[in-house]
Amino acid sequence: MGKSKYSDKEYTKEQRLVHENQQLKKKIAHLRKLLARVDLDRADLKEAIEDSSKQEYVKEGESIMDRLKQEWKCKQCPDGYLEITLFNKINDTWYYRRCNSCSNRTKTQKYSSDVKGIIKEN
Repeated sequence: MGKSKYSDKEYTKEQRLVHENQQLKKKIAHLRKLLARVDLDRADLKEAIEDSSKQEYVKEGESIMDRLKQEWKCKQCPDGYLEITLFNKINDTWYYRRCNSCSNRTKTQKYSSDVKGIIKEN
């Protein structure tokens, strides 16, 4: 046999693979122990996560809606807010804002994705 190309502190390809394999086995064992600690049923855990995320989305949606209602509050009446009403005109989409409790409305304008507000649902 000839001289080794590696110094004393370097691994050969085989040694490096064996060392990586041992480290991966240790990681797998550690993760299995962590998984064994979790006593929750997976279905219960999944439901809990879904419920908490739904509640967060609902709260976030309500706060955004309240903020939009305050931003687009009607100046004619104290109760209402302006809703966007969309309609087609020739080949373009146009809109106007109309109060949901009185007859106040804005002039018609071309609709784009930059328009912000509460869109009236039919």
